[in-house]
Amino acid sequence: MSAIELATAGKKNWSVQSVVTSASSAAAIDVSSASIIGVHLSAEIYFNFSTSSSAAVSTGNDLKLGAGLTFLAVPGFVTDAKERAGSGKDTAYFHHQRVSSSDVTMRLVFC
Repeated sequence: MSAIELATAGKKNWSVQSVVTSASSAAAIDVSSASIIGVHLSAEIYFNFSTSSSAAVSTGNDLKLGAGLTFLAVPGFVTDAKERAGSGKDTAYFHHQRVSSSDVTMRLVFC
């Protein structure tokens, strides 16, 4: 099964996003409309997912994502309060920051 077949199986969408630059400061992208994100990087980044729109990356603890194409599942964060209220998931954000001294070009597809 190809990446496009996997991403579009089960009535998933294939939504190409604008190119993003991962720089020396952390940035956050709202990925709550996606179940999977396709990420193509020109170089390594640090990344994490959270429910906070305030961009934060720990260069000592967060995972690194290498150059090339990767598909990541977007976590479905549900706080206790939202679960009790039956109001669904919290907004998921993808936080990123470059590893090296040069900015990183990041291409995204929401699936």
